[in-house]
Amino acid sequence: MNNKLIKKQNTGVFVVLFCMFLGLVSCYDDGYEPYEPPTGNVNNIQPNTLFTTSINPDNTLSIVFRSYSTDAVSYDWDFGDGNTSTEANPNYTYEDGGLYNVKLSTTSSDGLIAVDSSQVSPLYADFDFDILDTEVTFTNHTSGASSLVWDFGDGESVSWDAEEDTEEDFEFNPVHVYTSANPVQATLTVTNYLGYKISVSKNIEGLQLSTIPDFTFTTSDLTATFTDASVLAVSHSWDFGDGATSTEVNPTHTYAADGTYDVTLTTTNEAGVSKSITQAVPVGGIEPTFKAIVLNGSCDEYSVNTGDNADAWDMTPNSTVDDDVLGTIDSPYRALWYNSDLNDYIDATYGTNEQPGSSSDGTYVNGVKTRSVKFSDSSRRLYQVVAVEPGIEYTFTIDTRSEAPGINTEVFLLNTEITTEVGIEEFTDGYINITNDFNEEKPSEGNNTFTTSTVRFEATSNFIVIYARALNAVDSSNEVFIDNIDIITPGF
Repeated sequence: MNNKLIKKQNTGVFVVLFCMFLGLVSCYDDGYEPYEPPTGNVNNIQPNTLFTTSINPDNTLSIVFRSYSTDAVSYDWDFGDGNTSTEANPNYTYEDGGLYNVKLSTTSSDGLIAVDSSQVSPLYADFDFDILDTEVTFTNHTSGASSLVWDFGDGESVSWDAEEDTEEDFEFNPVHVYTSANPVQATLTVTNYLGYKISVSKNIEGLQLSTIPDFTFTTSDLTATFTDASVLAVSHSWDFGDGATSTEVNPTHTYAADGTYDVTLTTTNEAGVSKSITQAVPVGGIEPTFKAIVLNGSCDEYSVNTGDNADAWDMTPNSTVDDDVLGTIDSPYRALWYNSDLNDYIDATYGTNEQPGSSSDGTYVNGVKTRSVKFSDSSRRLYQVVAVEPGIEYTFTIDTRSEAPGINTEVFLLNTEITTEVGIEEFTDGYINITNDFNEEKPSEGNNTFTTSTVRFEATSNFIVIYARALNAVDSSNEVFIDNIDIITPGF
């Protein structure tokens, strides 16, 4: 009796456990979602995408794309310039050379997406040229260059690099003077951003040798002795600036009175081409022993560490202004001038920004786009102390351009440092009031719209202070651009 009871209890437990097991493995229960296997490659292999690129040698702006994708049923190319394609193996021509990031996305038969990317660097190289005597001006039509080299065919060459230069720099569109009229072949070699090079060569023919006039001189009392230093000159014509002339190669001329005379030498070559040069020649007075140096007169230098190349004209120059010539961090300006008293006067009277600004002026010199300093506030001043010699007659020259009429620019050449502008006229060796430099053409148009003003002055101390202001230039609508500031020393 007891044994049967035990046996029945064991059987009941087994049945219950068995039913529970069936409940776990069966799908009859509506409380569970049916099983669905994941989509994708049936072999559990993720498709991949890759592609190759090459420059079309017949058109270097065209890139050949070839896909090596697995299990791809659709393609989506992004060429990095805003254009796309759904072709498997497109050939794509870029409008401009450069460096582009290209991306390819492919979709597999199972709907999986794979992506690959790469950089391409299409480029274009060509140039034109114009000839004037033996001076050849090259116009570069290259697009997409990381660097380039001009080989002028006469042993001379120049290089250009996109990391250091701009397309406005002289080396991109050079001007080269040949010393022979023989035909030459000029070659432009261009390298793209991935190291690929192409070259274009053109024959330069029809050169005509040109004369290059030049001369030196010495003076003793009222007599000047001239020595010709011209190139390719077969005849000489001298104008001594006092009405007298000569056709000698190395003439001597005695003047009637003290003064500084503009002497012009015109030379002519075998082909009958003539050119002239003019120099200021002082006689009867003290002869200069050194050249007066205007620092940053071109407004393009001394800007490495400051980002503002006008600091060289500040009356309290920044001590970290880098001198590109000397290659030092310490500015050379502080040793020459530092006028904190005048700086304080300007701050109190006109405002706190007495330093001129700097800007690209749109002017091209030998193919190079230059910079200028500017006045766009009544407090701004040009200020620089320049060593000179008493008794020497110098020529001061400055280029200006006003963006509105009536913006007078005053330039004072002071024989002493001042601490206030009150009575400034009493300390002036030379003065210019520039009223004729308004031009509606903007610098962005690339035109040389500057007006050159000059004045001769005799130095009365051992330094001169260049001091300029434009009190009517109060904002960017009537600002004044200033460039090419120089003091010309006779005989140098």
